[in-house]
Amino acid sequence: MIEMPNTTVKTLLENRIEFKFYAAEKHLLLLSDLQAKGQTPNTPEGRLSSELEIEELLFHLIGAMDCLLIRINERLNLKLEIRQVTAINVCKKLRLKKRHDLIKELWDLLNPRNPVRSWLKILINLRNIGTHRSIINVSFAASNTHITLVEDRDSELDIIPYLDDRIQRMRNLIDNIINKEPLLRRKYPAKKRWTK
Repeated sequence: MIEMPNTTVKTLLENRIEFKFYAAEKHLLLLSDLQAKGQTPNTPEGRLSSELEIEELLFHLIGAMDCLLIRINERLNLKLEIRQVTAINVCKKLRLKKRHDLIKELWDLLNPRNPVRSWLKILINLRNIGTHRSIINVSFAASNTHITLVEDRDSELDIIPYLDDRIQRMRNLIDNIINKEPLLRRKYPAKKRWTK
């Protein structure tokens, strides 16, 4: 059972973006605990446990962005049906309202015409791949084992620091967008990190 102050619980239940970040960070903690216990992706059992936690983390992390897009749609009265709320559709609607500046940073990261594979494009692809197949790549070179995520094999970060970095990048992106528009702001001040 999770013990936390009632105000924190209330904040998480009322603010889906914070709820999603909390859930992603919980799965990162569980992944760290697995590693601390020696359950790494080098073994079948460790790999299974790791994949479960990573897939859940990615689901909630991308979900935080989805929640922001829903909030933008609702609070800025974009009138998109819930199934039509995507980053591209929200960008198009905001451009019509002369508010493209609000999510320019998001558009730059996701623009389909931009050939650069941004960290956000990689993260979304990783979540989509994880839905259908393994997302952990284990390679052996000499006596070293290198474990990466399949969509970002060039990353020099181990999986846990990599995912922690992506949580922070997503939080920064979402906070930057929210801070540009008073209608998007939370009822409660943002907390930078949730703990056990």
